[in-house]
Amino acid sequence: MVKEAIKAVKEAEDEANKILQEAKETSSNLKQEAKVLAEEKYSQIIEEAEKEAEKIKQKALEEGEAVAKPIIEKGMKESEKLLALSDDDLNKAVNIIIERIVNINGNS
Repeated sequence: MVKEAIKAVKEAEDEANKILQEAKETSSNLKQEAKVLAEEKYSQIIEEAEKEAEKIKQKALEEGEAVAKPIIEKGMKESEKLLALSDDDLNKAVNIIIERIVNINGNS
């Protein structure tokens, strides 16, 4: 009877060790799977963030171009007006400026 009890205890210990080993393997597998899933989720989050950043950047560029366009057009029109001035108009403008300088400074 003692032999049978020792044998039963030994079998129980073996079974417990087997269960413990399976639990360790399962734990290790689950840990590895969790690590892989975490890396995939991290990559997905980074990819989505990069896409969102690109959308924000594109929107900012479009808004900047929308603001700059009328300013550039106005500058172009003004430069065209200046380029279209005749020599007579330029001479008149120079004379007016010279007259103002002379009148302000006296005998210059």
